[in-house]
Amino acid sequence: MLYFKKFYLLVIILFSNYFLSSIWIEPEDELKIKKLELYTAKNNTNIRTTTYPLNLNSLKNSTIYEASFLDDKIEINSLVDKYFKKTEKFNSSISFNIFSDDLVIKNLDDNWTSKNSIVLKNSYTNKNFSLNLNLHFIEDSYDEKKILYNGSHISFSKWNLIFGIGFIDRWWGPTHDNNLILSNYAKPPLGIFINSLKGFDFSNRFLAPLGKIDFSLFINRLEKNRHVPNPFLLGTRVTFNPFNNLYLGLSRTIMIGGEGRSESFNSFYKAFFEAGGGSGEYERIGGEYIGTNLSNQLGGYDIKYDIKFNENITTIYFQRIGEDSDTSSTSLISSYISTFGAEFKFLKNDLLNSIILESSKTSTEDNYAYQKYNVTYRHSIYQSGYRYRGLPIGAFIDADSKYTQLSFLKEISDNSHFKIDLFYAEPNVDRSGPSVWGSSGELFYGLKTKYKTQFSKKLSMELILTLTDKKLPFLDKNLDKNILGIITEYNF
Repeated sequence: MLYFKKFYLLVIILFSNYFLSSIWIEPEDELKIKKLELYTAKNNTNIRTTTYPLNLNSLKNSTIYEASFLDDKIEINSLVDKYFKKTEKFNSSISFNIFSDDLVIKNLDDNWTSKNSIVLKNSYTNKNFSLNLNLHFIEDSYDEKKILYNGSHISFSKWNLIFGIGFIDRWWGPTHDNNLILSNYAKPPLGIFINSLKGFDFSNRFLAPLGKIDFSLFINRLEKNRHVPNPFLLGTRVTFNPFNNLYLGLSRTIMIGGEGRSESFNSFYKAFFEAGGGSGEYERIGGEYIGTNLSNQLGGYDIKYDIKFNENITTIYFQRIGEDSDTSSTSLISSYISTFGAEFKFLKNDLLNSIILESSKTSTEDNYAYQKYNVTYRHSIYQSGYRYRGLPIGAFIDADSKYTQLSFLKEISDNSHFKIDLFYAEPNVDRSGPSVWGSSGELFYGLKTKYKTQFSKKLSMELILTLTDKKLPFLDKNLDKNILGIITEYNF
């Protein structure tokens, strides 16, 4: 926490007269984002919404692919302001999260962090910088900590870039239920980050066809209570918008360093830039890398495409992630995991309706893999796996699993909505290897319902009920078949 405080002081002292604040839009605001996507797609305007947390400036700096009236652009900006803009002042809230048991089936728009908690949120935003301080006082069966700082951050902007430090929940890609490379399932570690502010346009004939380009980069430090204590986790993501309604993303994460491991600049450079460089410390004649693995890496791409017909939008999306590399220069990727989904969005009486079908597979399935199972999220050196404090950093269903979910979201009024999720899972199919779902390999199915209502501008409540066909094994505990949760929030 020491360098967090130093960084904050540096921001105030050196940059308070020059920087504009950035407003982050969290995954829990997905319903508002869906409404914005629906409106903009109808008006041939593209907003980039596949890299959470989103920022307000990127949404406002949308791309218009066909002739459009200025009034349309003004209306889009007014909608963004209506949903997300905060006033230049202090904002504070308190929420109480109470569950009958640990609810571990979480998707993009689920924002609870533990079984029971009291959450205090304070933020200050002005033209100079943005500061969020969130305190989560928690009761958690799987974590010894009693206070978390999820969502706390300082950020400022200059040169079309956002700089910051904090505990940031990220979700990289167009998926809604499982994200294979970076999700909000594990609690976020402390780290620094740089994001594009409004995106970049290029006149270069090679880059111009890619459309507006956004990027995100972070460096986090993971916990000490793991097989290799305190490694770094680096993440980079670049997104493109080359055609109307087409969005492409490239994502990559690197786990490197830690106690007893090389943290030299040369090791970082080799792991990041050299093909196969993360596989060994030394290069043999012929391009093959030998020696101890430098890093554990994931990388891949995602595609999202909106199809407009009448006043409705159908979105199809795909995410494919490669798991690490082997020691051969001809096989840089050892295995692939993937998610495919489709969403149908429409308005009825100006209220949003959304239907999503998504399916994920986290066992490997290609010809390069040495074996089908016990590859995903594992590594010979970083034996704690692709996890933070015991929970997956990627897909919540963990490795060697299949997961399918059908979701229906409906706005009842401007102040209330409900969502129903029907899910079917086959966790840890081969019944071996580490998994938060144990080694039983028994399939399960069930439903999750959420109802949220806004009583007033200050007070809201959310009810969550999950029903499953059996008690689910999770980290050596059997969860209740029926779990009820209540979340209440009051904004001062």
